[in-house]
Amino acid sequence: MITLNQLANALALQEHGSFRRAAVAQHLSQPAFSRSIQNLEASLGVTLFDRQTSGIKPTIYGKALLRRADTMLIEAHEIERETRLLKQFDIGSISIAMGIIAAETSGCRAVAELVRLHPDLHCQVRVENWRNIENMVLDRRVDIGLAGIYYKEENKQLQMDPVADHDFVFFCRCGHPLLELENLSKSDLDAYPVATSHLPPEMAAVFPGKTSLDKKSGDLTPSINAEDQTAARVIVAGSNAFSAATPVQIEPWLKSGEFKVLNFQQPWMKVRYGFIYRRDRMLAPAAEAFMQHVCEIETEVTQRNQDLIKHYFPVLMEA
Repeated sequence: MITLNQLANALALQEHGSFRRAAVAQHLSQPAFSRSIQNLEASLGVTLFDRQTSGIKPTIYGKALLRRADTMLIEAHEIERETRLLKQFDIGSISIAMGIIAAETSGCRAVAELVRLHPDLHCQVRVENWRNIENMVLDRRVDIGLAGIYYKEENKQLQMDPVADHDFVFFCRCGHPLLELENLSKSDLDAYPVATSHLPPEMAAVFPGKTSLDKKSGDLTPSINAEDQTAARVIVAGSNAFSAATPVQIEPWLKSGEFKVLNFQQPWMKVRYGFIYRRDRMLAPAAEAFMQHVCEIETEVTQRNQDLIKHYFPVLMEA
């Protein structure tokens, strides 16, 4: 009978190409590791690996087994994971990847509420560029993502649930030369560096500031590639660079007068994000609770952001 340990050992042998190195990786003695592979071959009645002086190579039978072995181990891990999740919420764990704006508006606040109510919960929180989060969810490196979803191509493996649709603004330091101009145009902003994260190719024609196109991905790369909003704010405060954010993200600095909103607003200036998770993977109770907290917080954030936009762009809101 084939065991999961035997399959894991076969995969290790393929990866390392050596009985000695594979045995070390699997925390087994070399004789015990060799017996495991031999027993697997005996169970199937075929030779899975050619033992050559140049290294260990899978045979045609080995290749067929290895193609399925990885899937079987992943599914076994998922069974164990779902069983653990169903046992007890408070001693479980959750891993979340969030986009920069989503993290600051509602994501981190939702995590805070989650751990307040469940102090024994273990949380892994990562703030990532929008392009990375989909792959992290697909690869099962995180349980759930909270990031921009409107530029992502349809993927049948992923479920994407919209959560937020917020207007954003461009802002700069107090005393910036752009504040002296009454009717700002894109060309006015193009003369200055912009500090923000990578942007989707669709933004190339409209997003202002000094930027360039990444030849490999097609992404719009700002002259100051700041994948952290705190870093962007510090850079803007000490230079003639400007950045983008929802008004609620920078409200304290707007109130203090350190930052000013630039008089530039276009219909495309929206940030839309939502939940991203695998369709074939059961959501942890902690993930479902996180989603509920985000939705509750977003109700408040949406109203506050609209109020601030109305304050800075009253004509736009009336239209």
